[in-house]
Amino acid sequence: MRGARRRDRDSVHLVSLPAEAYTGRMSTRLEGIHFLVTYRCTYACEHCFVWGSPDAEATMTLAQLTGVIDQAARLGVAQVYFEGGEPTLAYAVVLAAARHARARGLDVGMVSNCYWATSPDDAAAWLAPFAELGLADLSLSSYAYFVEDADEEHLRAAVLAARTLGIPTSVLEVGAPADIGVPGACSGDVDEIMYRGRAAVLLAPDHASRPPESLVTCPHEDLVHPGRAHIGPDGELQVCQGISAGNVFAGGDGPPAPERLATPHPDGLRRVLDAYDAHTRPVVREIVAGGPWGLAQSVGHAPRRARYADECHLCYEVRAALRAGRRCPAVIAPGQCYAENEPDGSGSSGADDERPGGPGPCSS
Repeated sequence: MRGARRRDRDSVHLVSLPAEAYTGRMSTRLEGIHFLVTYRCTYACEHCFVWGSPDAEATMTLAQLTGVIDQAARLGVAQVYFEGGEPTLAYAVVLAAARHARARGLDVGMVSNCYWATSPDDAAAWLAPFAELGLADLSLSSYAYFVEDADEEHLRAAVLAARTLGIPTSVLEVGAPADIGVPGACSGDVDEIMYRGRAAVLLAPDHASRPPESLVTCPHEDLVHPGRAHIGPDGELQVCQGISAGNVFAGGDGPPAPERLATPHPDGLRRVLDAYDAHTRPVVREIVAGGPWGLAQSVGHAPRRARYADECHLCYEVRAALRAGRRCPAVIAPGQCYAENEPDGSGSSGADDERPGGPGPCSS
């Protein structure tokens, strides 16, 4: 999962609704679903929202993916993306799920770090099946900001192969512009780093300049009308990484029973969207009303520093503290987004195991 929001991926092109699309009233409608196919990745990037790493294990099954795709098609979702982690670590499953999505009339996109693009010929071999099914967008990561004199040969090979195959491609330039020597490949339109997930712990402290009381909005996500949401191997429908609208596998708040992991609720997506209301859902309503500072005030959380890098930095700190205190576990989920699956505690979320006091959401 990348550490910045890509504008062109979130501007979803609407397609005609499938013939069987659900047309009844829903509290929330989505245009796009982004699958966090696996939290496993070939890297453990400092800016990763979901703490992806080579040690992460959870991966969606084909049954989970196709089950949600079928539900999404019925609800009029226009587009699905396959992300991670690194989705191509589950290559055969992703390819089968992408074909299924296309058969259901959905546009398909994919985000990758292109570790597989060891040469243009090898990259073409990996991408050819996706070109055949009509991949609508391939978003590829640049590491120019994070690695001095970064070797972008894999990125270059992937872009060249995608162009040859006719796959629309964009380069994710996070924090710094990329240059791979391919005319027109890199826009120079640099996305800002958002300090959530691993970035909140490892990067944010060196960029903290804003007092917490100034962080009174959520400028990066539309929590009221999300438009798109993420879902991973845990089934949580995340309106922001680490904030769940409900568990699609369970058909309500999670975690799902073991049998629902194997066979997700057949109508779980609609049930979650029907129930979601940003103005009443704990944690979400506080962020909508007053941003991260409002959330901190509501739950009695005393900011642990005088300055923060951005809104995400404080919001993540408050949410991690709430989850550590076992408050709002159905909303502040999944645990993967709070470093709970990091080996030997090496990925501390930065939250103490204290329970914030005072009134507020999910008080017990």
